[in-house]
Amino acid sequence: MPALHSFSIRLLLAGLLFLKGSPASAQPLHSERGGLHSTPLAHRPSRTAAMLDPLRSLAITDHAIVSIITARSVFEQLVSQAGPSGFTGEQLFRQLWDTQNPAPGASDLPGGPHCSDNGNTLNGAPYVCRPLEGNDATARTPGSIDSYVLVGLFNRFDLAPADGAHCGEYRMSFARFVPAPQARSRNRFIFEGVLPNPAPELGLEGCRPVARAWADLSTVDDPIQRGRLVKALFFEGVGSDRNPVIHPEHYGDNPTGAGQLRTNQFMQQGVNEPSPWLLREFKLKHQCEATGCTLRFIPVTTKSTPRGNFFNALNTTPLAVGFRDHFITQVASLAVDDFHRFNYVVPDVYNAAQSSPQLMRDGVDNFIEQFNKAPLPNPFFDALQAELQRIGSPLSPHHIVARAESLSCGGCHEHSKGRDLGGGVGTFPMGFPRFVQSNDLLFPLPQPGDPRLYGASTTHTSTLLPFRQQILGAFLDTPPLDASFVRPGTDVASVQAGQVFQGTVTVTNTGTTLWSAANDTQGISLDGTRDLRLDAGDAILLGQSKTFAFTHTAPTVPGLATYRWRMQHAGTAFGPELSFTLHVLPASGAAPRKR
Repeated sequence: MPALHSFSIRLLLAGLLFLKGSPASAQPLHSERGGLHSTPLAHRPSRTAAMLDPLRSLAITDHAIVSIITARSVFEQLVSQAGPSGFTGEQLFRQLWDTQNPAPGASDLPGGPHCSDNGNTLNGAPYVCRPLEGNDATARTPGSIDSYVLVGLFNRFDLAPADGAHCGEYRMSFARFVPAPQARSRNRFIFEGVLPNPAPELGLEGCRPVARAWADLSTVDDPIQRGRLVKALFFEGVGSDRNPVIHPEHYGDNPTGAGQLRTNQFMQQGVNEPSPWLLREFKLKHQCEATGCTLRFIPVTTKSTPRGNFFNALNTTPLAVGFRDHFITQVASLAVDDFHRFNYVVPDVYNAAQSSPQLMRDGVDNFIEQFNKAPLPNPFFDALQAELQRIGSPLSPHHIVARAESLSCGGCHEHSKGRDLGGGVGTFPMGFPRFVQSNDLLFPLPQPGDPRLYGASTTHTSTLLPFRQQILGAFLDTPPLDASFVRPGTDVASVQAGQVFQGTVTVTNTGTTLWSAANDTQGISLDGTRDLRLDAGDAILLGQSKTFAFTHTAPTVPGLATYRWRMQHAGTAFGPELSFTLHVLPASGAAPRKR
């Protein structure tokens, strides 16, 4: 992996400051970036990464394995875990697609949301009805749930936050299996479950059991055994907590709203209108009324996908102007010169209700096309150019908009293919097959135990998976507890004998366990003097440093005095010895000086 040059490092740090400082940063980014992408794991040498098989541990598309998990079994597990939920598994599946029908929808699925709500809008943005997909909600076609087959399982441990607030996303991609010719009848949905950290007090280290379980799949040659292990990950979980991926709380029904289901809707009446290819997003929620609670899929905005016409400077609505003002603050994050790390925050108020990857109509979802509609010069273009000059970036405003588009649903799937993203990033890969990351076609029809794979896109196999493989391997190679200490130079602090003095020791967390006072991490004195204590609000993550300040009284005997500590977590010592050396002067000597 190429090393980041100094300009990229400066922009990466600036981008992280923007993400941290923005009021929107409290919202889940839900982009394909973030997570562990900007941690030391992304570029740390890893022996384990080289031994991982990405098609066993990161993207599983073997028919013999994915066919073990059916759509029906997933929906049935969700309703069984939810307790009395009002729906059967099949009804929950139908309710998902009933959202695509105008109200009132299916008679046995009352109370749910519909595309016609709020005048066919969501978040103030257009949300068209899709009766072709809505047909899967009709009680007359109860077998529809069985026409969807699993075509891919995806390990997104790389999306775990650096603080280990959760352990990443684990995805199941289902496709409507229709024998050729498909005649515009394809349809897909993907469950993207966010797995809670079973030991959040340990930070990222709490995720080691699930990361190890996925990595170990690379060593299992028997597809039957590997299939059993994969199924257990999703239906039963690993470790003592037995926390399975498939659970209602992992698809949005939690305090932070983490996790989601997304659809990739191909069903069309024609090449263009009225049914363009659309991408949409849903959260699974318990909705409670006087008669009880019902588990339902609720349409939400498509994240990291602002409305395309907000990039058009001729759009002077308050929301569009507000978005453009916000977008200028995100330039440094988007200018990071690394394909896997440029990113930005889109506050949800600006997100669209749907995303169309097709280049049609007025190109409303094509950011570059919208950006080019305003003649130059215009205030938005000029503000982007000024910000790029301020941070010393060689990119153009068009590059910044193109990078934002590549992070959107429609951009990633189609618009950005072959687009110039500028700098060392170059062009967005032209993957095959296009539109999807794993194909949903196998001909002739697959049989039980069929060894064939649903083909993964070349973008996935050549660009995305190697980076995720690096992160997973580097995490597993990193010890749970470790530290580094840079010893001071030759400039030794001097103080008079018996005088009170202040000193500092700086230590860096190079392990995967979070350091905090709450989990009993501290620097234990090896000399019987005062220990180094973390502050109540400290949460020192992998790659971060802590400067401990202390106050001691110098010895009464002149000479060199060395104070020593060692880091300790819950009684276990780790890392090198920390030290602070003091030159003790006679009481009548020179005045003290600080180091």
